[in-house]
Parts: sequence; C-alpha cells; structure tokens
Amino acid sequence: MFPVKAAAELSGLTPETLRAWERRHDAVVPHRDAKGRRLYDSAMVERLARLHRLTARGHPIRDLARLDDAALERLADEARSAGYGGVEALPERMLDAVADYRVDEFDRDLSVAIATLPVPILVNRVVMPLLREVGVRWADGRLAIAQERLVSSLLRARLLSILNQHPREQRPRILFATLPGEPHELGLLGAALQAHEAGAPVLYLGTELPAVELLRVVERLEASAVALSSIDPGQARAALEQLHLLDAGLPGDVPVWLGGANARYLVEALGVERIRLVTDPATLARLVRRRAGRGRR
Repeated sequence: MFPVKAAAELSGLTPETLRAWERRHDAVVPHRDAKGRRLYDSAMVERLARLHRLTARGHPIRDLARLDDAALERLADEARSAGYGGVEALPERMLDAVADYRVDEFDRDLSVAIATLPVPILVNRVVMPLLREVGVRWADGRLAIAQERLVSSLLRARLLSILNQHPREQRPRILFATLPGEPHELGLLGAALQAHEAGAPVLYLGTELPAVELLRVVERLEASAVALSSIDPGQARAALEQLHLLDAGLPGDVPVWLGGANARYLVEALGVERIRLVTDPATLARLVRRRAGRGRR
C-alpha cells in the first residue's frame, strides 16, 4: 500500500493531480486506513501511470477514467502504433546514408526519431529493424566493418543519452548488463529503454560485468531485479557458470531476466526459478511495472 505522495511519484503525477482525478472522475477508488487516510495498491499505481501516459498523448481524463484496465491497455497499444506509418522506411534510409558516409544525415535522422517518437516505437520500429538490417548488409558485403561500427557507435551514444536525460532517483533500481565475453549491447540498451519507459528506475551498467560485481551493486543499491543479455553461443558455458554464481549470491526476492539469442538455452539449462526468459517488450514492461509498484516484497 502506498500513501498519496508515493503513489503520485510512482505514477508520474503530482499529488494534486491524483486527488483531482480521484475526486472529479473516479479514476481510482483508494483504500482507507484506520485513520481514513487514502492508500493505493500496486494495481492502482499501474492504472494511474497508464492514465498519465495516455493523457500526455492527448486523451481527456474524463473519457479515460470510465475505461477498465484492459481497455486502457488496448488504447495504449493503439496509441503506440498509430500515426507513425512513415517510420518503416527510416532504417533503410539511414543505412543508405551510412553506406555513402553521410554521417551527419544518419545522425540527424536518428536525433529526430529520438526527439519525436515514443520509446516503444523508436525501439521496435527503428532501432531493432536497423540492427537487423546492419547484420544483413554486413553479411552480404554491402557494409564494411567500419560502417557497421559507426552505426553501433552513434546508436549507443544517442540511446544512452535518453537514459541519462531524466535520471530516476527513486529505488529500487533495475540493473542492465551483459556477462563477461558479451560485448554486444544494443539489444540490451533497447530493453533498458523499454524498462525506463515503463516507469522503472534503471541503472545501465554496460557490457562484460562479472557476477561478483553485479552482486556487489545489487547489495549496495538494494536493486530490485537484474536484466542480462547473452547472444554469443561461444560464451554459453561461461554464461552458465556466471549465472550459477549470481543465483547463489542474490537475495531470494531478486529475479534475473534473461534476453538475447542464448537466453532460451541458458534458462532451460539452468532450471532455476528466479532466472526467467524475457524476450518480448510486453513481458518486460509488465514485469518492470510489477517490480516498480511493489518494490522488493
């Protein structure tokens, strides 16, 4: 249960707005403690956060407040997908610019996309298709190694700027990293952005972090969850060893979310309850909101 101030902070609202939505529109009906003070559970906080995101996209609260949670989620999905029909052509245009060493054009298109697109659209319809096309063009010789690294460098710098632009100080944090021998991070960065958009305080630790270092950060910061990416099959055995160490050292209530090309094999090979396969944005967002809403209970 959360008091008004905490519920407002977790959902991105001011306490005044929360009270107004409750009083005028019955957006949520809070519980009451023995002294009559309002208390909000994690489901209410998630609903308020969803209402906040939808009103930010122009939907009136008077219309939204009448909808149940399932209808709000459908509306959020439609809002994320609508109005961005020209986005599909953007990754190919950006790679054509890199192939011709028109770096300023690539960077300008990327900057505009970051400034104008919601994070789910940016990640799912620009960044991820861009990475897939980079792989295809590198494999068939249309992109040189230097061009591939140029794309990776620019993407990394710009995506990190989103995470660093509005740091979230409230705890618990969700840690994002790769294990030793895993230098590829753009997919991990995309996942961190999805978690950030879902309202979680994210701490992005980057690549090739040993389990012992992750455990130290979790302990010092009382982190809520650890999200890891593994894509190199040659690192599978080492990854299993590191994950065993992580499982043995983590507090019992801290989950490990594993994504990347190796994730399914690693999760099945380990058979550990806390280590969960997470490969799609919807599952990640749901888990993030659950952890953000309830802390480390």
